[in-house]
Amino acid sequence: MKLGEKAINTLACVATLIAIGLLVNAWSLWTERQLAVAKTDKLQVKLTRQMRFANEHSDYETYKTRLLSKQNDLEKKVEQQLSLNNGLQRLQKQALAQGLQLSKLQMEGKPVALQNGLQMQTLNVSTVGEFYSLLRWLRQVERNGCKVKELRLQSIMETKDVLKIDIFLEFYFAN
Repeated sequence: MKLGEKAINTLACVATLIAIGLLVNAWSLWTERQLAVAKTDKLQVKLTRQMRFANEHSDYETYKTRLLSKQNDLEKKVEQQLSLNNGLQRLQKQALAQGLQLSKLQMEGKPVALQNGLQMQTLNVSTVGEFYSLLRWLRQVERNGCKVKELRLQSIMETKDVLKIDIFLEFYFAN
């Protein structure tokens, strides 16, 4: 072999070695880049979670006040129901004390909010009893904050003293 061919072969080997070195270097750089991209993706996901968490917790006060508002509304409704139930029980006890039989005690519609913290509920009441007992009971009912809206008396033919009465009451209770 001639000296020129040796030099060319040596240069070709050197060039191949340099090319292999560059390929190894490029491969390591590519894997590093893939690792950096994966790390960036993980950091992006973590950042997104932290931002969502921060947004949820920065709005936590609003959420908390909304929940407290709902809780207060429910507590008011419970108090209203208790007040209404207590009033209805009082009406029933007074009717029993007068010797009356309540055959129907039905609420009609929803309670209507009035001023000064009062509410009004319309009641449909059917009762059977003696005339004077019915009058005493109606007087007690009116003293307890009810207003007689409509009254229908019916005499029961079997006994003259016993009446059936259908009453529409406006029952007022605390809000």
